[in-house]
Amino acid sequence: MRVEGWKPILPFFQPFLLKDARYNHRSVEVLDVRNLCKSFGKKPFLTELTFQVAAGGCLVLLGRSGAGKTLLLNILATLVEPTSGTVSIAGVDAFANLKQVRPSIGYIPVAFDGYPELSVVDYLNFFAAAYKLEKQERASATEAVLELMDIQHLRDVKIGVLSTGERQRLLFAKTFLHEPQLWLLDEPLTSLDPSGQVEMVELLGELQAMGKTVIIATNRLEDVSKLYNTDSQRENFIGILNSGRFAVFKRFSELQREVTEADSPSSNWFSGIFLEVTKT
Repeated sequence: MRVEGWKPILPFFQPFLLKDARYNHRSVEVLDVRNLCKSFGKKPFLTELTFQVAAGGCLVLLGRSGAGKTLLLNILATLVEPTSGTVSIAGVDAFANLKQVRPSIGYIPVAFDGYPELSVVDYLNFFAAAYKLEKQERASATEAVLELMDIQHLRDVKIGVLSTGERQRLLFAKTFLHEPQLWLLDEPLTSLDPSGQVEMVELLGELQAMGKTVIIATNRLEDVSKLYNTDSQRENFIGILNSGRFAVFKRFSELQREVTEADSPSSNWFSGIFLEVTKT
């Protein structure tokens, strides 16, 4: 993946694209969630979630299977409407203004099995048109994202025969076509080999450096240390979900400092916190 020095491909219309975000992102709240609840029937699945993440910030949602991580991502992606509460993106109520906010959201799910008969390049061209890129810009945009994600060699391969990791790269390439401000990723490291994981972490760090807001869901403790073994000055948060509520929501550096001040932390200090707050 060629991520260093990435520039936006196109002056594509983005109501929330932040100019010079690398310099001003710390003062801009992109995602603002207030009192979010989601129930199916009488059963609550998410309860009273409130949090904010600024441009250039990253939030890792960690929890056991069934904790509500993917459901929360689907709500943030405006695919599922909350029972109550609000989701605002760059100050705009998302569910009251779906057409306005959706271009600023990029969602990369954990599984992707659509369009098996389309080739990689046809898939990207299809979405370049769907994202309303100008006709004369689509070919160059498609080539740019193929190169960015190192999948030029797959351009004529049908999606149905791609590996899981290759499909994930394709989803990233598609998402870069419309340059969203808010990136939502479900288990982005799970299907990758070790070298692919290193490249993915570098890419996510570059997105933050560009001023993008990144939300990641995972149930793997080892992913947290990989994702946050980076610039400690960034706005990196950890949210541990347990039965639809935040058992912990803090800056990762703050949580680490609290443990250090309270005791001499072991190498598995974070595992201890996770197991303690998610006891059933």
